[in-house]
Amino acid sequence: MRITVKVAIIFAALWILIKMSMYWLGMQDSQIPGTLTNILCLLLAISVGLFYEKLRAKEPSNALGDIKSAMTAGLPYTLIVSGFIYFFYGNIDADFTRHKVSERLVATEKQLENQETWDQFKADNPDYETYTKEQFFEEEKTKIEAANSPKAIFIMSLLGGLMLGTFYSILVTAIYRKVVFR
Repeated sequence: MRITVKVAIIFAALWILIKMSMYWLGMQDSQIPGTLTNILCLLLAISVGLFYEKLRAKEPSNALGDIKSAMTAGLPYTLIVSGFIYFFYGNIDADFTRHKVSERLVATEKQLENQETWDQFKADNPDYETYTKEQFFEEEKTKIEAANSPKAIFIMSLLGGLMLGTFYSILVTAIYRKVVFR
């Protein structure tokens, strides 16, 4: 197994441990610190993995080879973490998603209570001219539940991790080639 993959697995396990620690400590809304920690661990997995890969290399490589090596750390990390996120929000902390849905539904109900706001919304959105407040609320409820499901969170995590991993791979390669490994 390549060193970049090993490093990715180590940092994914570290993030899972941090996420579970937040859950065990009762940090109810651990989404923002968990996300920021996830971003940091992804950057560290790519940086450390590429660093050890370049130290072990017997012959010099080009920039595309370095980006590829960096991405071999980012991809396994993203897959492991996204899979865990799906499992976590689907099985371990299912109340979190229900709580988020209920928060958004309460906010939507508050907005619908004000008749002026509702009339202005209908004027700004001609698609909803014929909707009653109840019809609109039911449609919004369906959208909110779909957007906050474990599957949607998994897909967003996977896409975000892949995009950020690609960006970090390019950025870390550029920094290593210009500063660290001249």
